[in-house]
Order: sequence, then C-alpha cells, then structure tokens
Amino acid sequence: MIRKGIQTGAAAVLFAAMLAGCSSSNNNAAASASGPASTSAPSANESASASASGQTGASQPSWQKDTSPLTFTQYFYGNWASNYLWKDQFAMDLVKKKTGITIDRKLATGSDDDYLNTMIAAGDLPDTIMLDWNNPAVTKLIQNGMVYSIDELIEKYAPEFKSQLDPDMIKYHSVDGKLWYLPNLYETPDRLTSGVPIVPIRPWFIRSDIYQAIGSPKIETTDDLMNALKQAKAKFPDVSPVGLEFFDVAQNGFHGSNSMDYLIYSFSPHLLEEQVKDDQQIVEYPMRNKGFIDSFRYLNQLFRGGLLDSQLLIYKQEQYEEKLYGGQYAVASQFMTNMYTMFNPKIQSAVGKDKTYTVLDGLKANGQDPRYPASRLMGWQGFFITKNAKNPERIIKFAEYAWSDEGQLDMRYGTEGETYDMVDGLPKLKADILNMKLNDNATFNSKYGFDDSTLLWRAGKQWDGAAARDLKESQPEQYDASVLLSKYDYDSYSLGMENLEPDGSSQEGTINTKVKDLWNKTIPKLVMAKTDDEFNSVYDAFVKQINQVGAEKVEKVMYQRHLADLQKKGLK
Repeated sequence: MIRKGIQTGAAAVLFAAMLAGCSSSNNNAAASASGPASTSAPSANESASASASGQTGASQPSWQKDTSPLTFTQYFYGNWASNYLWKDQFAMDLVKKKTGITIDRKLATGSDDDYLNTMIAAGDLPDTIMLDWNNPAVTKLIQNGMVYSIDELIEKYAPEFKSQLDPDMIKYHSVDGKLWYLPNLYETPDRLTSGVPIVPIRPWFIRSDIYQAIGSPKIETTDDLMNALKQAKAKFPDVSPVGLEFFDVAQNGFHGSNSMDYLIYSFSPHLLEEQVKDDQQIVEYPMRNKGFIDSFRYLNQLFRGGLLDSQLLIYKQEQYEEKLYGGQYAVASQFMTNMYTMFNPKIQSAVGKDKTYTVLDGLKANGQDPRYPASRLMGWQGFFITKNAKNPERIIKFAEYAWSDEGQLDMRYGTEGETYDMVDGLPKLKADILNMKLNDNATFNSKYGFDDSTLLWRAGKQWDGAAARDLKESQPEQYDASVLLSKYDYDSYSLGMENLEPDGSSQEGTINTKVKDLWNKTIPKLVMAKTDDEFNSVYDAFVKQINQVGAEKVEKVMYQRHLADLQKKGLK
C-alpha cells in the first residue's frame, strides 16, 4: 500500500492498520455537537479543544467561528480506499455536525497515476488532494502553482493553528522554505516507545490446523519454512502452499510486493545501510544487493518446487484476499491488524476456528537474524489545498480542527459517553463497539467510520496509549504477535533513507521510471526461471539494461537526497 520508492518501510505498514478500518493496503448522529453536557467540568473533547488550540474562555479556535454547512471535494490517491468514502458513518456525521464540513472524497476509476496526471494536465483539480508526499506529481503541483502553501493559509485565516504544528515536521516537510501540505501520519520521536509495538513488515502466517497436522515444527530459518511448506503440500494438496500480496513496483516500490519485506530483511538484514556507498557518493538501487536478490531467488525455489502459484504474480489484491478469506493458503502474508481483525474472524465464522492463521516468527537466512527497519513516521500522504478550492479559508480551518486533540479523538473514538468512555485518562470504545471492531470489521467501518474520516492522523500519547492497552486486553494474540516480531526492529530514522527518488519531471526521474518498469517486468521472469542458470541470466540482463538507461545517474541523485534527508533531520 503505501510508501513508494527505495523504502516501503514503516509508513506503509503501520498505516495499513487504518486501511483495514491499511491496514492495509486496508475499515449516526452524535448526541451533541460538543460532547455530553456537564455542569461542573469540561468533557474530554472540550478540554482537548482548549489544550490543542491554546485558547480558553471567550477565545475560540478559528474553526469554531464558522460552522455553516460546506462541502469540499477531495481526490484520494488510492483506488482501493472505498472505506474512506464519506457516507453516513458516525465519525463523518460527528465531524459534519461540529464543523459544518462534508468531504466529497473521490477515488480514481482505473490507474491512479493516469487519473491524477490527467487532472493536472487539464488543470481540473478538486478542492483538495490526498497524495503521497514523495510522489513525483507533487513537484508538478508545486512548481506549476496549483496548490496553496499551508503557511500562507494559516497566517491569513487560522493563526492559532501554527502552535499545533511540530517544528521538526515543518522543517522536514518544507519545500523551498514553505510547507505545501500537511503530512498524514506524522509521528514524534516518542512513538517508538509508546503505543502498539511497531511491526514494519507484512508478517507471514501459517494456517493453524495445517501447522498442527505437520507436527508443529520449529520454523526459525528459511530452510525450515521450505520444509514445512513441502509437508503442507503433501498433506493438503488442495491448499495453495504460499499466498503473497499483489506485485506492482509502481505501487509498492522496488520490493515489488508488500509481502516481500518479510523475506528481504531476512536475506538482507542490513539492506538500507549497504545501499549507501559514501566512497562512490551513490545510494544503490536495492536490486544490486545480493541479499535482496536472494529473497527473489528463494521465491524461485518455491516456484520450482511447486510451492508458489505463478498466478500470484498477476493476481489483483481482491483475488488474493478472496482466497485468504477462505483459508486457502497454508502460509499467507497480511498486515498484522488485518489478519486479526478482518481475516481470522471471517475465517472462523465461515470455515472454522481451526483454519485461522498464526503468525510465524522472523526467519533467519544464511545464519543471520532478520532486522526490520522501524522508525517514527515522517508521514504517508499529504493533504494539499489546490488553487481551485472554492473556500480555502474554511478548508484550512477544518484542518486545524482535524489536527487538534479534539479532532483526533472525534475521528478515532466519536462522542464521549456515547461511543467511548475515558478510563484512567485514556479513551476506550464502548464494549459492543469494540467487539464489532474486532469481530465484524466491515460493519464497524460502514457504521462508525473511525480511522476513515479526515485522514490527518498524528501521534499522541493519549490515543497511542489507549491503542496499546486495548490491543493487549482484547487481542492478546495479536499483541503477543506484535511483540514477537518487534524484537527484530531497529531505528532507521538516522539512516536518512526517506524520499530518495528523484523528481519525476527531471531527467533522472525519467530514468528512474524506466528502471522501475524494467524491474517490474523482470520480477516474474526471475520467479519463474526454470534453472539457476536462467535466473542468473535474467538478472544479469536486467542489470545491464538499467546501466544502459543511466541508473547510476539516479543513484547519484539519491545520494544527494540522502544527504538532504540527514540535514533536514538535523543529523548532518
């Protein structure tokens, strides 16, 4: 799902939790507009509002000064995101009652890139856009003067908003000295030690009954997994041994499939560090890394052993998920939260609890422990306000609300006393709603829409702490699985590997697009190679091709962007 380029990393994976409500990649009216009435003390929402805005008493946050009805349009880059469409969900209704705002959110019909580029070329943009902040199209939007800078709108219409924004966020995301978007899923440093344990990969899971049937062997290495899959195929010939999410370099980055990180960081645990070649002043494409390619070599071995269906290389995500819902894979990959809140509950009700999935531990390859790059998130998509916006004043004021503590609680939990209570200072969904979230996620999403509404998420000790507590209490299996895999995490923040790809409009950006296309076409050839010699021949031909189109020019630009990333973080 979601971060493109050299590192598909933690942003993509963590946000998939919300997608489910991606969390993948996938997820009623409020009793009153400002929470339950109180004659003695302010409600949690009211306290949060005052705290977030720095205003009390007669002074109001900018967004509260006009709550008349207004609808603004928004294009969301991600045609899979049907959960995010505003209908009559509780969270959307609550936002509308408080702020007067309705978001008419639209998805592409067909290719996201084609849809977006057509809009840009025609100048036919909606009021707002949610777009990956490192997407090549961002440069076009800024350089062509098609979007407002957030700074100018805040200064003119919502000066109180400035105090809510983390200075490090402003510094990191500013382009030419201006902040052009608000990054969705920006986190502060303490997120690494608070909240739900970070699992920055798509884990692999094994079907419980199959695991028991083959004797519950230890699966600690890539060889152990291969042997377990062979036994599973022998005992369950009608079940596909391995299930992987869809392959598409343009959408998923150079790892090809979000499922590949589990293998890549086993075969190449130091991949990110090894890509940086200071002596040559380049950041290498990961496809030049031996361990990275060995992970695809492993897929080839699965294919040649009849353990991997080549159809997975062309499956759409919906096709893969349909089989997963039926428990039709012995081992399958999925984002942690999706597996435990979407797939396992459906599998249990449809085909039996014994066919639900249990997480596998990290795999050693070639005697090395895996290492998963985890970091505080620099953001996933950016919230852009276009020059076509009919009312940029109300939109920036709405963003002020969404970014505030009050807005965060509203869109995550709803109305205090109605959909959640404060327990020991932390929000907690009502028992029936939490049960629905855990056991009938689709109904939960369609009825409540929590995590699906404004898409301006940020870290916060209150909701991060609540999420960790709730997961531990209500989903101990998922919590334990997260703890199990998070022990392989390391903090990749200081490596400076964010936003490395060159601007799409530059010469190097054009080369990078060619490299992506060549790699996308090479992956199936590698996976389906009939012999080791054929695999090596295909790979050597690929390296020769990317060298011919000028890959090293891109690698030099990526090194400069690596240095710029370090500088933005204050590390150089």
